[in-house]
Order: sequence, then C-alpha cells, then structure tokens
Amino acid sequence: MKKSLLVIVLLLIGCAPWVQVGGLYKMESHNYSVELPQGWMRWNKGDQLLITRDGVPLQNIQIIRRNIEEPLKYTKRKLSKTMLPQEAAEVILDNVASNKDISDFGLVENTPLRVSGISGFKAIYSYKTKDGLKVKSVYCGFIQDQWFYGINYNAPERHYFDKDITTFENVLESFKLIKTA
Repeated sequence: MKKSLLVIVLLLIGCAPWVQVGGLYKMESHNYSVELPQGWMRWNKGDQLLITRDGVPLQNIQIIRRNIEEPLKYTKRKLSKTMLPQEAAEVILDNVASNKDISDFGLVENTPLRVSGISGFKAIYSYKTKDGLKVKSVYCGFIQDQWFYGINYNAPERHYFDKDITTFENVLESFKLIKTA
C-alpha cells in the first residue's frame, strides 16, 4: 500500500507543471496573449510556453520570448535590434541546424511574415532526430525592442504535421503583443 501511494505521489509531482488549456491565455510578464486550443496541455518553463495535445514528441507548439542580448544555445550568436527579419531568421535557423541532437537539417522555405502587426519571418524546415524520426517544423519570429518572440510548431512529418498545422496557424494568428513600444 505504501509503495502504491508513493508511486501515485511521484506521478502527480512529475505531472504538476502540465495544465489543460483552451481559450485566451495572457502572459503579461512576457507581454503577449494567445488563443490556446481546447483540450491541449500547457507547460511554462522560464521564457517558454509549451503546448501539446498528444505528447511533446508527437506535436508541440512553443512560444518563447528571449532577450536579444543572450547568446543562442548552439551557436552562441546573438540577435540585435537593428537586424532585418530575414537576418534574424538566418541566425535562428543556424542555431537550430547546429543542434547536435538533430541531423539532415533541410530548409524548405524562409519568407517574410507579419506577426501581431510586426515584420518577422516564417521558416519551414525538416530534420531527423537521433532516433531517425523525420520531423517538420514551422518557426515564426520577430524582434520587438530588446526581445525576440518565436512561435514554433514541431511534429513528425508523417501524419502528425498535417494533422495539427491548422491548429498552429490559428495559434499564430491569435498571437498578440499586449503593449507595443
């Protein structure tokens, strides 16, 4: 009985950060609001909001806000206020491609996009995980003041990517900065 109770408590503690979502979500500390899909689960970690419906490996949407002065994880490069959206895209994509946990990075598309009325970029790319799973991603981002905002969708290319791309597009379209400079 004690072992069963311990297992249940450990499972609850391990699952604590995940919360079911649906509807308007405001993250005032990060200056944005977004409509989250019904029935998905969310997890906040630092400057990242992560949502999934079936589990992070099967599909996930990430929203990040990071200070442009912070070096990126894999390249140590930095963004700057004066960068054009396509220059920011190149820096972000170089960082993704430099991740040692992926291989066969392939850029499909890199185009301008307005997010919350601000000039940004939309990049579509694919890669393979260490387990050989082919993943397709859409990464949209922009710089506002000293912040970079990124909205990213990842899912296995086969089946899951097409299944939830419309959900991602709805999330992206609903993304709004609460205050602009």
